[in-house]
Amino acid sequence: MVGEIYIGLMTGTSADSLDCAAVEFSDNELNVIGLKNYDIPSNIKEEISENTRSKKLNETLIKDLDLRLGEFFSDKVEEFIASLSLKKEKIEAIGSHGQTIKHEPNSIPPFSLQIGNPQLISNQLRIKTVANFRDDDITKGGQGAPLSPVFHKEVFAEENKSRLIINIGGIANVSLLGGGELIGFDTGPGNCLLDIWTKKNRKGDYDNKGRWAKSGTVDQDLLNIMMKDNYFSLEPPKSTGPDYFNLNWLQDCLMKLDREVDPSDTQATLVELTASSLANSLEKLKISSKKIYICGGGVHNKFLMSRISFLLGEKCYTTAKLGLDPDYIEAICFAWLAYKRVNNIKFDMSAITGSNEKVYLGKVYLPAK
Repeated sequence: MVGEIYIGLMTGTSADSLDCAAVEFSDNELNVIGLKNYDIPSNIKEEISENTRSKKLNETLIKDLDLRLGEFFSDKVEEFIASLSLKKEKIEAIGSHGQTIKHEPNSIPPFSLQIGNPQLISNQLRIKTVANFRDDDITKGGQGAPLSPVFHKEVFAEENKSRLIINIGGIANVSLLGGGELIGFDTGPGNCLLDIWTKKNRKGDYDNKGRWAKSGTVDQDLLNIMMKDNYFSLEPPKSTGPDYFNLNWLQDCLMKLDREVDPSDTQATLVELTASSLANSLEKLKISSKKIYICGGGVHNKFLMSRISFLLGEKCYTTAKLGLDPDYIEAICFAWLAYKRVNNIKFDMSAITGSNEKVYLGKVYLPAK
């Protein structure tokens, strides 16, 4: 039996590229039929970064960026479909996470803003599009994130096996599988501060394999200042974003020291911050020994991976060991979430996001007639 094909789109918090995944669903089985990555144009990248950093939203700029990003997504999906020799009519729906600009689940009113106009995508491609995955959860009192734990449970959980899935994108989040209730939350920064500091110091868009961080020494005083941030002492459910852990946040921490820190030492300290905040979160939950699998861009930072492994006292694998490419887990996840939404499946996210009733993850946008 030929299944239904869905396309998942993900742009991470670092806003460097668009991940596309084509996934076939048949009898609830998931089969990945194509994966591709496209660079986001540098002018759009810069504007995303500026809007994410700014304290106030400029509605005119956001509206313009929303349309341009929607057009970029549409063009790349068209290319992606053609590269797989698929016909557009064969695509059931697109699941587009969109680019996060602000994630403020604790503000009044709470909100989470993702851009990349889904109605435009739907109209241009004539394909049903699912987006704004966090809205219903936030309306029902939830954090709206992380969403990936429900997907991790679906594809990685096995009976009588305890597994820990760690996703290190811009933000790091964890999913604890096995041993009762599914637990998942954001532990703090993943790559977002590392990437920002690397760019600021003209070392490239990211710290290749963590070599620059490895050349530095952890500044314990700076690490202590960072770890005092209230976010780390919050109990889950909790979520955060690069609009919080950003360059302003880092510079505030550096200002609290009464001395200069070598940029490479700051980078080493940021690696330790990601690894320590992750390890501390898991220690608080009294997690006994589990098999650990990591996905997201962080898997390429060898220095970060070694620090996480050391602090957790466990060997860490990537999700490739479980059969899914660690670079595309989130794009595959949004294809799966679109599939669930089109089939009107609701989720109980109470243990993950804190929402107070079952929610739809995603809104459906149909092509305009």
